Amino acid sequence: MMGVFLAGMGLLVCLVSYLQLRWIHQQIQGFFYRCLQVLLVSGDGILFYRFSNQFYRLQQESLRAWILLISTIVLVWLILFALMQGIAFLLDKRRTYKLSLRYILGGCILFTALFVYIGYRQAAPLVLRSYSVTAKMNIAKDLQFYLLSDLHLGSGVDKHRMDQMFAMLEKQPMDALLVAGDLFDEATPTSDLQYFCMKCRNASFHEKIYYSPGNHELLSKNRKAYETLLKQSGIHILKDKTTLVDHRFYVIGRKDKKEKRMELATLMKSCQADKSIIVIDHRPCFDDVHAIDLQVSGHTHQGQIFPNTLFTKLAYPYDYGAYQQPYPMIVSSGAGTWGMPIRIGTTSEIVKITLKGQ
Repeated sequence: MMGVFLAGMGLLVCLVSYLQLRWIHQQIQGFFYRCLQVLLVSGDGILFYRFSNQFYRLQQESLRAWILLISTIVLVWLILFALMQGIAFLLDKRRTYKLSLRYILGGCILFTALFVYIGYRQAAPLVLRSYSVTAKMNIAKDLQFYLLSDLHLGSGVDKHRMDQMFAMLEKQPMDALLVAGDLFDEATPTSDLQYFCMKCRNASFHEKIYYSPGNHELLSKNRKAYETLLKQSGIHILKDKTTLVDHRFYVIGRKDKKEKRMELATLMKSCQADKSIIVIDHRPCFDDVHAIDLQVSGHTHQGQIFPNTLFTKLAYPYDYGAYQQPYPMIVSSGAGTWGMPIRIGTTSEIVKITLKGQ
């Protein structure tokens, strides 16, 4: 499925680039046109490489960062130039105003630079977001959870961001660290996952990490090997599995909705009624069973880049934040990014959740 998507995207990029160059060539020729042609074709090549298997095997972190930056610039340029072309066409058709190529190129350069700069600046901070949830029963002591989701190790979260993330978590007392899927994906190099495992092993909370996979892990050819590394690091992998933690609360980890998975009611059969139940489910969808205290999810990235935030809200009504009905659910925008390492109108976050008694 991913191969079909990438092939379709590749054809679309080629078509858009061809139409843009053809339109430019109608207005200018010579050296300047050749320079634009070389830049656009080279940029397309880097963009294709970004989504190729070769990029996924690239170990040099600095080179990966440059490729991500250039491919982001190219993609933003293609979209903005297509929009400017459309505006120019409409103005010309209505004979309102003829937008010259000079203004179109200048506007695209300016807005691409601004878009990418602002996107990188907004993706850089890692925010600690706090929520308080009331349990269905009285508990002797408040429970403290931290939620990570959608790291996309390698392309979304690099080693520097992992250092920052674990430094923030190390300062916090917690009953469990919940990892709600898309920890790694088809682009995650082995070295980045190994580094994450090392950080987990050295953390003071290394025995309290509970992880359920998302949809992107299914795309990784290294999935089994990576899960073995995670298990060896002491991380509890919960795929349609229920575990009792410190004789105080249950954590139920579900498979991604794309997989064939067990019903939540079946997973809850072994749970005692006097203990809180926490569910990790990558996609933010409510279940018919409501006798749980909290569900944590991710997946949406809160749309990551405006105006995609509007479309995400249509696809997932519970796309971000805290929801109370029919039971408490916290949806994170994620600690990382996917596709392009930028955010517009959203933030990367770690989520702190306090579960209080009645």
